[in-house]
Amino acid sequence: MDLLSLLAFGDTGWGDELARGLMVTLALAFVTAPLALILSFLLAWAKNSNSRLLRGFANGYTTVFRSLPELLTLIIIYYQLQIILNALARLVWADANISLNAFVSGVVALTLVFSALGGEVVRSAYQAVSKGQSEAAMALGLKRRHVFFRVVLPQMWRHCIPAFGNLWLILLKDTSLVSIIAVNDLVRYANRAIATTKEPFFFYTVLAVIFVTLAFLSGQVQRVLERRTSANLGGR
Repeated sequence: MDLLSLLAFGDTGWGDELARGLMVTLALAFVTAPLALILSFLLAWAKNSNSRLLRGFANGYTTVFRSLPELLTLIIIYYQLQIILNALARLVWADANISLNAFVSGVVALTLVFSALGGEVVRSAYQAVSKGQSEAAMALGLKRRHVFFRVVLPQMWRHCIPAFGNLWLILLKDTSLVSIIAVNDLVRYANRAIATTKEPFFFYTVLAVIFVTLAFLSGQVQRVLERRTSANLGGR
């Protein structure tokens, strides 16, 4: 059998299934990334807050979700969160029945993990920006929010890009975990193909090529962002 024919589209090959799985994998990553990014900034803000309650919550959040394996977090969200939500809902409505979509569970679990990691990235980037620049900008009459968005954030972003680039690559790889909760992602379709064709080496090689290609393209985008950020900051 010609192995490449296994990648054909239609009834004779698995190309269309793998393409659908790739779209699900990318959708999972592209939905999770902005949510995790927003939460990362909120967590960093909370850690630098004057409120002991906010600092305690943010520190506890990052400690828990940086410590738990991603797979365990995914299982807890998919199985246990559904039970908790139903228990709470039935306090209001006895017949309530909440069912969590597997894709949504994957997004929630990965967002929790990567926002905890990203929060530390943002906090470190914020501390890397000299406070003297903020004080100088405020002395010129800029409001605090303008100082942050015009002076602090652009310099923070330069420090964040390499670390967020690494987190993005980890996120792409960790999307494969959702296959265990019946999300039809790239890995799940590949496993179906292997079970049918008995060609594990071929399909795992295809998976490896796809993920390496995604990593290569992501690296190119990261380099473009780094160059543009350095240019906007005048090479500082």
